[in-house]
Amino acid sequence: MFVRLFVNAKSETEARVVLEKVFRIFSSILENKEINKIEPYWKMDEVYIVEITMLISENQIESKLNRILECIANKWIRFGDPVTELLASDTTENCIFMLEGIKMINIQFE
Repeated sequence: MFVRLFVNAKSETEARVVLEKVFRIFSSILENKEINKIEPYWKMDEVYIVEITMLISENQIESKLNRILECIANKWIRFGDPVTELLASDTTENCIFMLEGIKMINIQFE
């Protein structure tokens, strides 16, 4: 699973704090994780882009994923049939992030 986060942060250290919270939320289905990139987002000040790859337990994804997503944001846009991608953004009407610091999150199932 590939995850791209856009994090409201003034430094890489602040971005990593939000990333650790994301890892904790996914911990019940997380088998392995790799940080691919953490860098300032060139289009916006005080926003970092964080890209990670997570290996998740496939036998538990169905039962736990919706609860995990609800801990991040209340509204998700789903793409594909079956779903191959999820998106939550602060620009989506009525989307509220439960996890402080995230501006947008995109999850792609590989």
